[in-house]
Amino acid sequence: MTPQFLEHLTRYPSFPTQAAELIRVIGLKAAAALIHAWGGQEFRVPSARSLGNRAFGRLADIVGDHAAQAMIREWAGVEIFIPNLSIVLRAYQQDRIIDEYDHLTTVGGLSGREAAFDIGVKYGLTGRAIERATKQPHSGIPPGPFNPAPVSAAPPLPHSRQLETH
Repeated sequence: MTPQFLEHLTRYPSFPTQAAELIRVIGLKAAAALIHAWGGQEFRVPSARSLGNRAFGRLADIVGDHAAQAMIREWAGVEIFIPNLSIVLRAYQQDRIIDEYDHLTTVGGLSGREAAFDIGVKYGLTGRAIERATKQPHSGIPPGPFNPAPVSAAPPLPHSRQLETH
């Protein structure tokens, strides 16, 4: 997860307060690295007197010495939850699905069923899941600069060929 993408996700109402706190204490770059590495885990922040211990070393390897020390100043000895951002990532994905579906059915000229199929293949979801997602409200948050504009209409699939027998 890039810091830019994490910053974009902060715009969503479902962005977890624990992630916002991590960003406040250690900054976007370190928070993005920590969430990517340990998202969904609970971690006891080492105390100041244990700067040389294994837990500090593991933490510093991910976020850097400066950010690890900032975490110790804020949460020494406290077990913190490092969010995995699954809910906000789902909201982000839903917005992208809606954007792509709208683009494919208007500019791309595909039917709703064709668009759902193409997007389902792209995201590894069923056409029904795509259709359900398109019926949900869009957050109104535009895609960030790291996310290109919606995909253009996919080229038609090649016609199936009959097996040649020799």
